[in-house]
Amino acid sequence: MRVVEIETQEQQRRYVVIDEEGMLVEPIVRYLKYLDRIGAARNTIRSYATVLKQYWEYLSQQKIDWQQVTLDDFAQFVLWLKLPTGSLSILPHRPVPQARSNQTINHALTVLSSFYEYHWRIDNISTNMKEKTTSYLHPRARRYKAFLHHIAKGSPVAKNILKQKKAKRQQQPTITKTDVQKLLDACSNQRDRLLVWLLYESAMRIGEVLALYVEDVDVAENRLSVRDRGLNENGAEIKTIHASRTIDVSSDLIDEIVGYVGTVHTVDVETNHLFIKLHGSRAGQALTYTDVDSLFRRLRRKTGIDHVTPHVLRHTMLTMLAELGWAPELLQERAGHASFQQTYQTVCPSRKGGVTSCLGTDTSPCLPYLLFKRS
Repeated sequence: MRVVEIETQEQQRRYVVIDEEGMLVEPIVRYLKYLDRIGAARNTIRSYATVLKQYWEYLSQQKIDWQQVTLDDFAQFVLWLKLPTGSLSILPHRPVPQARSNQTINHALTVLSSFYEYHWRIDNISTNMKEKTTSYLHPRARRYKAFLHHIAKGSPVAKNILKQKKAKRQQQPTITKTDVQKLLDACSNQRDRLLVWLLYESAMRIGEVLALYVEDVDVAENRLSVRDRGLNENGAEIKTIHASRTIDVSSDLIDEIVGYVGTVHTVDVETNHLFIKLHGSRAGQALTYTDVDSLFRRLRRKTGIDHVTPHVLRHTMLTMLAELGWAPELLQERAGHASFQQTYQTVCPSRKGGVTSCLGTDTSPCLPYLLFKRS
């Protein structure tokens, strides 16, 4: 059983699950098509397909009909996910580390809940499995006040009874301005230096940066536009529909972009992508995730900053903006998050004082632009 990437008639990449005989697993494929129709991100569809593949392997081993599962079957699947043997028939004789984290297991439970709710709603199954696995707690069990809390404050809190206890959220790593300068100095060409600088100052996701077109750079207004063009030729795409936005950047960064485009984007370059390959048989084509991964491996080796990644650069800038007192709605817009809570969970927990300490009153869009030495 495996997840297979396919190309649709609209030249879009999507995912299906096939069994050991090479046949499509129809209930999974139908559900994945539904996710595609409602606009789920490609990475989300791939993640859900992987979970459902694992679930079907479990059902096959236990000889269980997917339409006749019970609460006990779900509980056994949780155990199956924890076991390093990949089989309930082979149990370790002594305690061993879990094969998957509780966070991964909870994600799998979320996928199954959505999968079975979909099939229940289209009458493929007679039992609402989401109701069977959900308990309702007292409203005081809420861990935080949601938006419109005053309306829903008396409502019970729904909880999956199979949900595993998550480890305490670890503080996400950040780096210093000195570290950023080391990374820039370690870059061997103008493109790599610009890529690191842009990732840091804009706080954009790497997929958003790789999806940038030259036309997305507004030289007059010092802005970058994150646009939803679907899947690009290099496999890059924005994460969600909420990620489309404009980002103010410094004039120094814009000058660097203009200089780079004038040097690299010659008449022979056909792609509109801002970042392109510089050497080899594919020179002039759009830069890929693999290229960026190779770049950051080299930078970690040169600088000794072992934990630096594109996401660390993004998180460093968002944390800095929170510490400067940016209002939450500005942080949310800068990050391209769908909700305030997502911004709080990814930025504010890393700061002393928790959520409330990042709710500054300064709503100015100014950025803490840090000027770097030019090569």
